[in-house]
Amino acid sequence: MDCATLRDRFEGCLLAGAAGDALGYAIEFWDEGQIFSQFGQQGIRTLAQAAEVTHADVAHFSDDTQMTLFTAEGLMHGMERGRIPAPSDIWLAYREWLGTQGDTSRMDDPEHPNMRLSSQRALHELRAPGRTCLSAIRSSQDGGTLERPVNHSKGCGGVMRVAPIGLSASLCDDLDPFAMGARAAALTHGHPMGWLPAAALAGLVALLCNTSGTTAHDAQETLAMTARGVAGVIAHAFGEWEEAGELRDRMLRAIELGLSHEKTDDLSCIHELGEGWVGDEALLIALYAALAHTDDVAAALRCAANHQGDSDSTASIAGNILGALWGRHMVEEAFDLELLEEADLIVKVADELLESTRAL
Repeated sequence: MDCATLRDRFEGCLLAGAAGDALGYAIEFWDEGQIFSQFGQQGIRTLAQAAEVTHADVAHFSDDTQMTLFTAEGLMHGMERGRIPAPSDIWLAYREWLGTQGDTSRMDDPEHPNMRLSSQRALHELRAPGRTCLSAIRSSQDGGTLERPVNHSKGCGGVMRVAPIGLSASLCDDLDPFAMGARAAALTHGHPMGWLPAAALAGLVALLCNTSGTTAHDAQETLAMTARGVAGVIAHAFGEWEEAGELRDRMLRAIELGLSHEKTDDLSCIHELGEGWVGDEALLIALYAALAHTDDVAAALRCAANHQGDSDSTASIAGNILGALWGRHMVEEAFDLELLEEADLIVKVADELLESTRAL
């Protein structure tokens, strides 16, 4: 994959994730009656509408995008020291994120790095940060591991932030996206369904960055085939956890629904898959939306956002998936990115992550 195409994929993955996040964040705690009463049968559709909900000039993203950017920062922290990044690098970045959320209790170590994102004003906004993430980072010295879980949470706060791991792994053979995705999520989420979906998303993003689909049909088939492969890897690589087989089976069901969505409506399929507050459900809804509307990024993100569950996380993950598959140009066709909060910063982080990975 040439550098220009990879840059397009890196930027597309993070921009689409942030756009989906912003679309869903505006209605995150609304029930479906409120959503469709306010916006009509199609639900919320544009970043302009999302901005109107929050009475802002731009559509605000949530803690999902904040933590995604800090994941990228943690990866770069390791790579800029000339080595493959480790979960400890990402943990340092999450401690920095905690400091942006009004809790500087983890910032009193004189050896603690002052990462660049800490100076970004938008990242200090409180955008409904996940309680599990906050408490785990605040109370744990080094974060949890697969073998020594920090808690028993299977919330979606582990999966919604790991896309940068897949981006870097697409270019670095020594970085295993499945293992790193799992361990990055396990820093704060101890239940296997809290970190297995993160392994799947990181692996999916890594593989999609190196694929191509010239037509809508080709792209859908590519995504479906890749997702099936990822489901198999999860069941095999993490077979000692019984939840790995369960996630594989549920991913295969989401793929089946996505490929046959015209036979039923999106909401019925989403209701079958869950609400997205826990990690596996967030991944499944996002995967369904991405497959049901592979050739239409705007429709996919609307599908992933317009339900009564964790709308910002499900739409953000769907954006990560399709952004990695299609690239920035498709995101720009779908949304007016001038209405997305800190779009230039998101692009800058994507570009820096690409350059840091290439320099390894």
